[in-house]
Parts: sequence; C-alpha cells; structure tokens
Amino acid sequence: MTQKKPLPEEIYKRRRVAALIIVLVLVVVLIWAAVAAFGGSSDEPADTAAPAPTPEQTASSAAPETSATSAEASAEGASESVSAESEPSSSAAASAEAAKKTCDLADLQVRTSMLNYSVPEGELPKFFMTVTNPTAADCKIDLDKNLLRFEVYKMADNQRVWSDTDCYASVQTGSQTFPAGKDVKFEAEWSRQASKPGECTNRPAAEPGAYFAHTIIGDNSSPPQDFTLR
Repeated sequence: MTQKKPLPEEIYKRRRVAALIIVLVLVVVLIWAAVAAFGGSSDEPADTAAPAPTPEQTASSAAPETSATSAEASAEGASESVSAESEPSSSAAASAEAAKKTCDLADLQVRTSMLNYSVPEGELPKFFMTVTNPTAADCKIDLDKNLLRFEVYKMADNQRVWSDTDCYASVQTGSQTFPAGKDVKFEAEWSRQASKPGECTNRPAAEPGAYFAHTIIGDNSSPPQDFTLR
C-alpha cells in the first residue's frame, strides 16, 4: 500500500487562515444579528414621527389665533359703534339745514301742562304754557293783536268755563320774541270761579268734575289737557 505524501506546509497555513476568516465572519454576523434583534425590540422605532397633538393641545395652540380674531372683531365693532354714534350729529345738522328759515305764528308749537292733574278741594289749579319755536329763525309776535290766554272747558259739554283774560290783562302783552329752537314758558292760576268776558262780579264757583284746558296765542291753540277738580 502506497503511503500518501504530506502536503506542503504553506497549504496548511492557508487553510487555517481561511478557517479563521470564516469564524470571524460568523462572529461578526452573530453580533450584528444580536444587536439588530435587541435594538429592534423597542416598542417604538428610534426615528419615529412626533406624536399627533391631543385635542387639548390643538385647542391651546388655536387659542392665540382665536383671541386675535376676537380682538380684531372687537376693534371692528368699536369702529362701527363710533360710526353709529356719529350719525345722529349728521342727521341733526341736516335737520338744522332743512329747518324753515322764517317763522310765523302758525309755526309755533304750543303745549299745556299742570303741576297737579287732580286738583284737591281748596287748591287752585296752576297752568303752564310752553311755546316752542322749531324753525331756524326768531319769531316776533305782536301779543296785543294775537292774544296770549289760558282757557278752561267743561268735559261733559265742551262749555267754556273760564279764561284768564275775561277779567284781567294777559300774562304777556306787546311784542314777544320766541328764539329759534328754544322754549318760552308762561303760567297762570285759576281761582276755580267761572267767568265770561266783562262779567267779573258774582262769579259762581266751578263744580267738581272733569275739565280740559287750552293755552292759546292768537288762533294757535295747544292740544287739550285733561284734569279734574275735586
């Protein structure tokens, strides 16, 4: 039997080096696999996206914008308010321009009022005449030609009961100026006695009941003012 001739020493060295390289490669592969396995076992990947904002966070982040919007809306509202408040002044100016530039007796507005509309027994009724000039011109009225007077009528039959000029001079006579846009007031007191022009003696007392009063300049009369004598 022929005995095999041993291989050269150089071949054995190469085989050892190759085996060592294979072992090292296997070790590296095992280490890499182990690292990959342990590193990937985390519940979340290392490079995950930022978590979605919660509804509370969304509301919180939106709040500044909402506040800014509210502030802008408030500013706009204030602006509108200023505009709305400035309109009456413009209207008043327009009314002044549109007001009549002349004044006659018929332009005057006459009103009647009282301190007490239910006059107790023993108390004398007091009447007030308010004359308003709504025009843009002063109104000069001759009160000798256009008598200024107070009159009382019985409600039941519209019978004239009293006038302050039946027995006395008017509370205002001569030329009277009613300034533009102003009120002028007069007053008179009734003795609770009936009267007629020129019949100034033995005047009967007015009966308790319902009456109404007019205040008048010339033929310009106020609306009736109801009152009661008790």
